[in-house]
Amino acid sequence: MWAGRVVGFGGSGLIALNCVKISRTTLVGVALAIFAGTVWLYWPSVHGGFLTRMDDDEYLRQSVRLNGLTWSAVKWAFTATQPYYHPLPRLSHVLDYQMWGKNAAGHHATSVIVHALNAALVFGFVWALLGTVGLMTGERFAMALGVAVVFAIHPFQAESVAWMSGRTQLLCTTFGVGCLWAYVAGARRWAVWGLFVAALLCKPMAVSLPFVMLAIDYFPLRRHEQLGWNRLVREKAVLMALGVLVGAVTMITESQSGGLLVPLETISATQRVFLMFRSLTFYPWRLVCPVRLTPVYPLAAVFSVSQWPILISVAGVGIVTGLVVWYRRQVPALAASWAAYVMLVLPVSGLMQTGSSAVALRYAYLAMVPLLLVAGGAVVWLWRRSASIVRVGLVALLACEMCVFGVRTRSLIPVWHDDETLWRTVLAKFPDSGMANGMYAAELLRQNRIREAVEYGQRAIRIEPEVAETQINLGVALFRTGRSEEAIPHYEQALRINPDYAEAYLDLGSALFTQGRLKDAITQYEGALRHKPDYAEAYYSRGVALEQSGSLPEAIADYEEALKINPDYARAHFHLGAALEKLSKPADSIRHYEEALRTNPDYVEAHFNLGRALEKLGRTAEAIEHYQQALKLRPDFTPAKNALARLQAGSSSGH
Repeated sequence: MWAGRVVGFGGSGLIALNCVKISRTTLVGVALAIFAGTVWLYWPSVHGGFLTRMDDDEYLRQSVRLNGLTWSAVKWAFTATQPYYHPLPRLSHVLDYQMWGKNAAGHHATSVIVHALNAALVFGFVWALLGTVGLMTGERFAMALGVAVVFAIHPFQAESVAWMSGRTQLLCTTFGVGCLWAYVAGARRWAVWGLFVAALLCKPMAVSLPFVMLAIDYFPLRRHEQLGWNRLVREKAVLMALGVLVGAVTMITESQSGGLLVPLETISATQRVFLMFRSLTFYPWRLVCPVRLTPVYPLAAVFSVSQWPILISVAGVGIVTGLVVWYRRQVPALAASWAAYVMLVLPVSGLMQTGSSAVALRYAYLAMVPLLLVAGGAVVWLWRRSASIVRVGLVALLACEMCVFGVRTRSLIPVWHDDETLWRTVLAKFPDSGMANGMYAAELLRQNRIREAVEYGQRAIRIEPEVAETQINLGVALFRTGRSEEAIPHYEQALRINPDYAEAYLDLGSALFTQGRLKDAITQYEGALRHKPDYAEAYYSRGVALEQSGSLPEAIADYEEALKINPDYARAHFHLGAALEKLSKPADSIRHYEEALRTNPDYVEAHFNLGRALEKLGRTAEAIEHYQQALKLRPDFTPAKNALARLQAGSSSGH
């Protein structure tokens, strides 16, 4: 039989629970069913790829560089602070790469499984939490099941699951729910603290958890009646201090140039307060009515439309807060749930704005649970007071709502399949967003759809000319069309907007390089490395410029440095091989040509150079194979044609 008790830290505030007639085996079976159903619902996300414009590419690049879960990987994860401190998700991506390599399906499968685990944990947590409330066993079970199922299938969750970089949110919730469950179940202090620290190591927004514990102390535990608020706050003082420390460090590091936090001067204090109120009303409304959901809600769009939605949000938060305070004694559950929700949303509500999105669906990943508890309580209250026919209608309504949630979630998963689909979805909702047009232009550039990229880049510049990324995207598009003179002013403007923008230095250097201004190009590459010391592309580009300037030893050093950062950098391997071949080291050059081909088997020039190096060592048959492969990939590649003809002519004369 399931029997238990709920206590605070160290067993103080003991509240005995009555034995109930649901076995532990039944509860475990239900949790496993929730897990399996969640996996089934989200499994299509394994068909998605890596989003190169949305952090996935950076996680993959670092995982490739570290090549497995080694001590170096652990050291890197626990010392890196950009874009913010989250060592455990970093290590999870490294482990994924060790198991799956660059197969995106494996990485996405991990996220699906973690979300399914979270849904099962929410079921267990809510079951334990409701053990202190005067509910019948069936009501308690139905509420726990309903909250867990909606948590699992709600369209809000598609973002955190289908986007590989949403792993931070998933793992933070895993340890966060575990921490709250341990607290409610009266686990030892070290267990609660350990889970809290683990949640902090996944995402700084876990700072809210000690305050959520205080809300739980108010209701349903009612520990404040026995121990008083002073003692409750003191017993969580260490957790709060640790959370404040992590929050302060995050604010300091992310306020620096290149950090996630939007500079204070960019958004006024009044606008930040309005964003906070907008966030607090956005999620409850969309939770009930999940329409017009999009991966990004551009910040500029919030302030470019009528101010009425913001004023309504302010009034809404004020009214709800007033009602909660007024009825706190009659309906303590409402006060506790609202307080917990506010605490979970506040760190990501816009007071300390991160990025260019006003709100994000992933921010409600865990914050929806207090709201679902209120909704579940309302359903139980209505059920108790309804006739049979009303109950049938209520069940039918809830079933339809669940189906709508599931179908809507399935429809949102493909949005995260690739960058183009994602940004086309955003543009469909916000066609006048400079950020969305700029990001779409960047994706078109990646696909070599240059003419379209120029069009969207110019549109982005017209809408938001003071955005460095937008200037860069248009500059690159113009550069790709051979209009380097037109591209340079855009790179320079990007650097005026953001003098620490390493990518702008790199792109400006490349434009200068094509004009033969090698010295100026090298200066720009050095600027990129000054602001981003682990920038493999900058080392490679400076190496090419140095080699063109006649500084071969320095160029080789730069190629080697680039390969230390990114061992799979095919172009760096190719150029290093070519440089070593100039130094009459064909054996060493062969190794790097082979590495270039391992990473990029269709690298025509690498096939040709490898053939030439093999020919110098007398390995003519192998050389011929690579010349033939180069011609197979590019039939009009004249150097390979000439080399093959020469070898064949030599073979004929020998006969």
